[in-house]
Amino acid sequence: MRIERTGFGWIIVDGVKYTSDIIITTNGEIRNRYEDFSGSSHSLSEKELEKLLIGNPEVVIIGTGQNGCLSLSPEIKDYLKKKDVEFISLLTPEAIRAFNQEKRKKSALFHLTC
Repeated sequence: MRIERTGFGWIIVDGVKYTSDIIITTNGEIRNRYEDFSGSSHSLSEKELEKLLIGNPEVVIIGTGQNGCLSLSPEIKDYLKKKDVEFISLLTPEAIRAFNQEKRKKSALFHLTC
């Protein structure tokens, strides 16, 4: 799987353009972030975190948006540390580069707008 490009409100993964935030699971499944969604698009919910941890990733990559508006609460960061899961949190354009270069078992969430 390769993420090709992103811009405000879109991302291209293996030639397919997505126009909603996405979650990529450890088995490569791409899911719309907003299915079963409750909460703010600018913070990571516990339910989303559960989806990201399916398959026991070694690293979770978070694309925080084009301008970095998605935030990780201290509780989410602490939970990931307790689970011994590394997390990488970067602006979405930088996060896609990290995702493409990462060789470990990974999952990801990409916020596509602000």
